[in-house]
Parts: sequence; structure tokens; C-alpha cells
Amino acid sequence: MTQKNREALFDLLSLSIYADAHISLTEERLLESAFIAEGWDSEYPKSLFLEESFARAREAADSDDAMFDYINERAQVFTTKAAQKEVLGVVKNILKSDGETPEENEFYSLLVQALPKPTK
Repeated sequence: MTQKNREALFDLLSLSIYADAHISLTEERLLESAFIAEGWDSEYPKSLFLEESFARAREAADSDDAMFDYINERAQVFTTKAAQKEVLGVVKNILKSDGETPEENEFYSLLVQALPKPTK
């Protein structure tokens, strides 16, 4: 996964926990694990990026249109089948960790629809 992919994934994960307006401890732990597992390859501090990512997610979660635009924008960087499979798997794991809600299923569906046609 490229650094650009990681950043978009982290933004999507940050937003995903707002999908059902309930942030569980399980989601927080899985989110933290995902952030660790995906690594970081940038001189920009990961902790600062994550802080800003959560701020962007809170802002995007204010309206359905803003959330859709944010998902669509971030999804565009996942251009290969492998990257799409990975992002969908990680997001799905977080969403189902504390039981899926209709809002979380809608979030996942929006993400699937927003992904571009894969190049490989």
C-alpha cells in the first residue's frame, strides 16, 4: 500500500466510526491496530496526521452530502484490485466489530460505489 493509500485509508477509517454515531471501545482498538499494521512512510508525523484526520472526519460527518463527498474523494486513490480489496476488508472489519447497523452498511455501500474501476 502506498503512503497516499494509507492516508486515504486512515481518513476513511476515521470517518467510518462516525457512521453510526457510536464509537465503541472495540472499534477504537481495531482502529488503533489498523493504524499500526498499515505503517507510515512519511516525514509528516503520523500522530499529527491522525489528529487532523479525525477533525476532517468530524466535519464530514455533519451532513450526508459532506460524508458522501469525503468518501468519494478518498476512494479515488484505490485504483488497483489489491488496494480496493484491502481497504474494503479493513473498513468492513472495523464496522462489524461491534455489530453492524443500517448506517454502517450504508457507509460501506457508499464506499464500494465510490471506488473507481480498478486498473489491475
